[in-house]
Amino acid sequence: METPSSPQAWYEEWFDSPHYHQLYGHRSDAEAQAFVQAMHKQWGWQHCDVLDLACGKGRHARAAAQLGHNVVGLDLSHNSIAAAKERAGGLPNLTFVEGDMRSFDLGQTFDGVLNLFTSFGYFDRADDHTAVLGSIARHLRPGGFLVLDFLDVAFTKKHLSPSDTITREGVEYAITRELKPGTNGGWDTFVKRIRHRDSEDVREHVEKVAALTNPQLSGLIQSAGFDILERFGNYALDPWAEGQTPRLIIHAKKK
Repeated sequence: METPSSPQAWYEEWFDSPHYHQLYGHRSDAEAQAFVQAMHKQWGWQHCDVLDLACGKGRHARAAAQLGHNVVGLDLSHNSIAAAKERAGGLPNLTFVEGDMRSFDLGQTFDGVLNLFTSFGYFDRADDHTAVLGSIARHLRPGGFLVLDFLDVAFTKKHLSPSDTITREGVEYAITRELKPGTNGGWDTFVKRIRHRDSEDVREHVEKVAALTNPQLSGLIQSAGFDILERFGNYALDPWAEGQTPRLIIHAKKK
């Protein structure tokens, strides 16, 4: 008798769905290039070995490689990595691999790790987030940098739109958003539900991101063996101001 397979976690199903890529396909390479160039200029990076963790289709990884860095992009989604490889443009200093951010082992270390565009906070269990940061630390050389780009919780709460409808390539996506209180001492969670018609059926996908405040996120990063150097509030790397800037971008250094 076969053992029933476990249901896919939401991020395994949704991030590999063609509808995820269709809904968010408007994200531009120019936006990614501007952000990577801002970081490159801010910290004077020179020929770094960089890991882009949860790289998606590789927009930021490509931008970093085009600036002369040796870049590895890692993502859980098979379809995202396949698309990233197709778009790599033959750059010899750019590689893409599939892997789980909690448990990957690339057999090498890096000068820096990028975790961008709210690619953290997906898991229900706190120890999974700890495992991600532990994997990052293991892949960094002493003194290596981490840039973790997260949402600013206070700003997101203030501007949370309960519902809207977006049409992409003829498909209408009905989206609802809510902040669900944590249970049993757990974190609050932003939950987005995306409904669309697929042939004759209505399909629903979900996105979940832990509503980690600056003290909570900073505490996790520090507990993983990092010193926090700076915080920024947007992709132009202007200073972070809680509740006033949309992002919480943390620049940290491995001890």
